[in-house]
Amino acid sequence: MKRNAMVLAALSLTIVAGCSTQKAEQQDPESVATPTTRAPRHVDKSDRPQVAFDPCLDIPDSALIQAGYDPQSEANADFTPDSYTFLGCGYDTPQRRYVMNVLSGNITFAEEQEKKKDHSTPIDINGRRAILIFDPSVSDACDLTIETSYGILGFTRSVFEGNGQHSPEPEWCAGLEDTARIIEPFIPKGD
Repeated sequence: MKRNAMVLAALSLTIVAGCSTQKAEQQDPESVATPTTRAPRHVDKSDRPQVAFDPCLDIPDSALIQAGYDPQSEANADFTPDSYTFLGCGYDTPQRRYVMNVLSGNITFAEEQEKKKDHSTPIDINGRRAILIFDPSVSDACDLTIETSYGILGFTRSVFEGNGQHSPEPEWCAGLEDTARIIEPFIPKGD
């Protein structure tokens, strides 16, 4: 009887370990399973492409840590109207006073460029077209958008002084391009 209980306990631990909900740690972007093989968490009613990269599922914890963000702080930031989709997750890093949302959407890069034309600068992130969006009227915040095969991947970051004061303007975008360069290799390559 005691042996049966031990076997049952070992089997239970094996089953529980196999059902973990944590993201797999994957260091190499080339080893990441192609996200397009799974159904997206949300699909809109438009004829736009499905969002092929889900920040909540496809950014490895190791990449977030490398970029200075806490994977345990992950919070859903999806925005899913009928005409387009944004799958997103937010992360924070109290020691650096940053909060960042990563949003993967199926609006076109051209639409984003047009929308942000008065406050953006063309840049390159690991060979992909991108724009750095800096609007001085929105204090303590900076955005960056990368072109993808299905639309865009956007980073929205806010800086908090924690004392009610605004951060110095040069700090608003500092390091955001580095963060995008760390995460970009996990985006599926398009046709």
